Amino acid sequence: MDSMHRHPKARTVALIGRSGVGKTSLLDGLVVATGGLKSPGRVEDGSTIAGNDPEERRHHTSLGIAMAPVWVGEDKLTLLDTPGFIDFFSEVERALDVADVALLVISAVNGVTADTGVLWELCRDAAVPVVVFINMLDAERANFESTLNALEALVGPTLAPLELPMGLGPSFHGVVDLLGDEAITYDGATTARGPVPAELAELEARVRSSLLEAIVVGDDSLTERYLEGETPAMDELEEVLGHLMVQGRIVPVTCGSVIKGVGLDRLVGLLDEIAESRPIPMLENGQLVQLGRDSDAELVLRAFKVIVDPYVGRIVVCEIVSGTLSGDVSVTNARTRTEERLHGLNYLVGAKLVPTQRAVAGDVVAFAKLNSVRVGDVLARPARNLASAESHSVAPALSAAVVAAASDDDKVSTALHRLMEEDASLRVRHDPVSRTLVVDAMGEMHLQVTQERLKRRYNVDVAWAAPPVPYYETIRAAADVEGRLKKQTGGHGQFAVVNVKVEPLAATEPFEFVDAVVGGAVPRQYISAVKNGIERAMAHGGPLGQPVIGLRATLYDGKAHAVDSSEAAFETAGSMALKAALEKSGTAMLERIMAVQVVTPSDCLGDVLTDLSSRRGRVIGTDQNERGDTVISAHVPEGELTRYGLDLRAITGGRGRFSAEAHHFAEAPKVAT
Repeated sequence: MDSMHRHPKARTVALIGRSGVGKTSLLDGLVVATGGLKSPGRVEDGSTIAGNDPEERRHHTSLGIAMAPVWVGEDKLTLLDTPGFIDFFSEVERALDVADVALLVISAVNGVTADTGVLWELCRDAAVPVVVFINMLDAERANFESTLNALEALVGPTLAPLELPMGLGPSFHGVVDLLGDEAITYDGATTARGPVPAELAELEARVRSSLLEAIVVGDDSLTERYLEGETPAMDELEEVLGHLMVQGRIVPVTCGSVIKGVGLDRLVGLLDEIAESRPIPMLENGQLVQLGRDSDAELVLRAFKVIVDPYVGRIVVCEIVSGTLSGDVSVTNARTRTEERLHGLNYLVGAKLVPTQRAVAGDVVAFAKLNSVRVGDVLARPARNLASAESHSVAPALSAAVVAAASDDDKVSTALHRLMEEDASLRVRHDPVSRTLVVDAMGEMHLQVTQERLKRRYNVDVAWAAPPVPYYETIRAAADVEGRLKKQTGGHGQFAVVNVKVEPLAATEPFEFVDAVVGGAVPRQYISAVKNGIERAMAHGGPLGQPVIGLRATLYDGKAHAVDSSEAAFETAGSMALKAALEKSGTAMLERIMAVQVVTPSDCLGDVLTDLSSRRGRVIGTDQNERGDTVISAHVPEGELTRYGLDLRAITGGRGRFSAEAHHFAEAPKVAT
């Protein structure tokens, strides 16, 4: 790999970590360390680069991706601050999708938590290399050793400390640089380099030796020189370290304090030195390809975030996958095949658009007025047939029905769909049975924030209710019936007779209508009206009040009148025929059964199986994936899954996940009726 490809001018770093570890402050601190700000903002008064959304200030946590660029010499790193609350981890996944490296921030006070484990797995799923930063070493209860031990239990033997702290708590004042074999002390904005303190010399020598051995094995020439007693130069070690990190063979650990500014200059320098450019998987002509981040190649952009700003309007954030962008250009949206004019090139600092003249592969840029571009859209020249590779879709944790004033129905639907543009994890659907809007969300807080944004942005008041459980009806046996309409009310009357045979089909089969009329007993112009009448009656519901599914209707005979027959009359007669058939043969109440796949840590298997059983689930089988987790395949009634994501999260400490898709229908238990 040549150095230009390994070390491009622009790369992206995703800052991830659970709530409370200091990511938002770290973003400011890294910008200060590179000269982009004079002093960091304060989370408490909303003056930080990120976390300025009113809902973020109210809940004291990040709710979406916030970004800021930093420059190290001529190199540009775009930092993506991500939410730390599990309800908003879909934003973490979106950031990892475009990141070259993830910076996992951990508190030296609270250490490794269940959420840390979830974030680590997200990085593994996305195949993104990770650098760990242990923060808050200046706090009273900071414990570097226990945090490191817990990290090693999570990550494994690939964990490699690059620094050791000097002092802990209020006495924390610097770090020992294991690669440089020196101590770096901080006194405000002043740093000083010197020999490793005597009390740390033995520990530093032992840990440094292990680190060097772990790095040099990544390069044969370095290994040979190291065995001959030569210590490789710093730049050589950092280059090999970057390769090993991308391969997942080393997870570097750094440490410091955001509040004191200790280690932040070193952290951003390290990221610049070891963060390699990651190719982006895409579909080209339907085939999976890896597009390298090459500034000299054709221009290709991918939209990964939409922001609706109350003043600027709709902002689309894109990564430049390849090529160089300067000035106004026209590209084609590969999804819609329409031309898009890119003008007003900007990068983002928090919520602020900052104009720029040029951007290269690896850059993150923003455009206003790209109203038809959605998250995942690829923009390139017309001849290229590109699309985003399919990403893992996280199942919602809970569903809720929208309760709003009848006069606000249209307004609510419009507002929710606007929120969906920004929030890919929020899903809105119309339940055809109950005729209600249903929101699928990632948790209780996600629902609460959605409710608050509806009120603040669109002046729409909503409440949440338990979603309707969908049930259906189907005919129990075949029935041969007549639908007869004969009315005379003065002038033209209404006359239609239809003879229909109604038979059960598999509930998953679409409604089947068979025209078996011979001899013109039912004129051709009225055949479709009979079908429409039957379908209307099916949607209206059978004797039990539920939509009817799974049947075939064969129209084989009937009668018409030259004057009194009409499409409306035959539609009514068809509806009457279906109702007669359902009354004659009776109906069964059905519920949809979902094929569910649950991935759970093996130590939680018993509890997960017990919970599935309580939901009337039937386990089809279990298997183990390559990471040692248990994969459960089961059939579960749809109505039992409205809060399953939340319950699975509680059972597994956030480590379990599931997917579900419709599989078949089964007769519902009598209590459900």
